Amino acid sequence: MFKKIHNESGILLPDIVASLPLGVIVFAVLAMSVLNFTAAYQDLKEYTKLQDDLFHAMETIRYGYVQRGINTNDQSLCGLLSANQTIIGDNGYRITMKVDTNPQFPIESQISIDGSGALKIRGNYGSTMFSSPLTNSQDIAIFPEGSTRINGVLKYRITNRGSAFTPLKEDNNGNVRLIEINLEAQVRFRERSNGQSADDDLRMNTKTIKYTTNVFMGNTPTEVQT
Repeated sequence: MFKKIHNESGILLPDIVASLPLGVIVFAVLAMSVLNFTAAYQDLKEYTKLQDDLFHAMETIRYGYVQRGINTNDQSLCGLLSANQTIIGDNGYRITMKVDTNPQFPIESQISIDGSGALKIRGNYGSTMFSSPLTNSQDIAIFPEGSTRINGVLKYRITNRGSAFTPLKEDNNGNVRLIEINLEAQVRFRERSNGQSADDDLRMNTKTIKYTTNVFMGNTPTEVQT
């Protein structure tokens, strides 16, 4: 009796060879998708950090500065809301604030934006001069947190140094009573690519944010000029 042989289908070598290019394409598309998602997520993470850090800088200008992790005996550098003398100098990128209630115990702080786009504070609480716990410098960095640079430029930086602080109202002694704070900051995600235009570089490799607020200094004892 004859044994019936059933047809058995399978994958032949020519079929495997023919399908390789398609598999390579699918793998390449998948890899590119993962890389693009990772890059987009990292950009979003750094942009969120830019927003958080700039908001913290605005709050420091308003309320003052306290060193974290160091026992300063409740001493702090004054901000706009606690100062009774406020002066804007150096073409609008420096604020000097004083609490002048006791001539024997002066409290003074100074906030400025340097040429690299970093926001810094310095000052004293009575005879105590504040300094950075990291660098021992009397200029304490408020923004950005780190000093990472891309092509020699800070990764996070303030871009409108000359128009950051604008006096809106002054009292009869020339002290600023109402001030506009306008901070524009930028984060650079990566270096400019070869052949990339300046516009494409800014659009694809950077992100900018702007915070604006007005602060009224109510501690100044004299009247506002009308």
